[in-house]
Order: sequence, then structure tokens, then C-alpha cells
Amino acid sequence: FEPRLQEIVNGLNSPWSLSFINENKVLVTEKPGNFVIIDIKNKKIKKIKHNLQILVDGQGGLLEVLYFDEKVFVSYSENLKNGNSSTSIASAKFSEDTLNFKNIFRAEPPINSGYHFGSRLVIKDNLLYASVGERGKGMIAQDPTKHPGSIVRIHLDGKIPKDNPKF
Repeated sequence: FEPRLQEIVNGLNSPWSLSFINENKVLVTEKPGNFVIIDIKNKKIKKIKHNLQILVDGQGGLLEVLYFDEKVFVSYSENLKNGNSSTSIASAKFSEDTLNFKNIFRAEPPINSGYHFGSRLVIKDNLLYASVGERGKGMIAQDPTKHPGSIVRIHLDGKIPKDNPKF
């Protein structure tokens, strides 16, 4: 067996992450704020509408996507007041037409920076783990009262597990 690359589609705009819906369909995030679903078999791309307020700034935009149990989880740089943004996580029931997201986590404090949003998502034992970048602020990661520079652990609905570490 010799591994090889095979182009399925082209023309994506800064694809960031993907998650398989099934063996033929892949959900993809594009950094400038688009969700697309790719039909691998037919090589078709379809945009999906959504309601997120994304700030595309530097390394920020629409980031990680994870399909799990008929739901879509996504991390993104949320556009807040006065140029500030946060690494935020939202979830929605999966639909190929429109994703109506609800925020389940926002990194605090918001920061005016286009750097280091982090944003990898993993689900294990019905808990969501997410990396939150230190937003270019270095030592903020040493402050346990702030989210930037940490791994966050929450329930799939955004609630904080009772056995999370306390500082």
C-alpha cells in the first residue's frame, strides 16, 4: 500500500477544520466565517447559513468544528464590543441548511488581539475539552482566574462539571 493524496474539491476559502458527518459528507469551516458541507462522492460543495458573530482578525475567525451525536460544536473568535474578541464555543443541532448556534462558552476576559485563539475541540466521556490560546499575552496563561492559555473542560451544554479543579 502506497499512501497518496487525492484532491476531492478545490476552491475553498482558507479551510480551517473538518468533521465527518458520515462516510460521504464532511462539514468544513472556512476561517472567514463560512460553513460548507462537502459531498465526497458527488464532489459538491454547499454553504450552510449560520447566526454566529465572528471577528476575522489575524489568526481569528471561524475555527474548529466537531460533529457529535447529531450536533455541531464550533470554536470561533467572537466579535465583542470595542474591538475585543474571545475564543468562544457554540453548539447547534445539525442541519444542511441553517445552523442556529447557541454559545455554551466564552473565554474571559475578552482581549483586543488577533493572536493565538487556540481552538481545538475534543469530546470524551460526554465532556467537551477545548484549548484556549493565550491571545498573544504570554504570562496570562499563568493566571488560573483567567481562561486564555488553558484547556477548558465543560459539559456538552456548557455547564461546569462539579469535579473541575478549583483554584
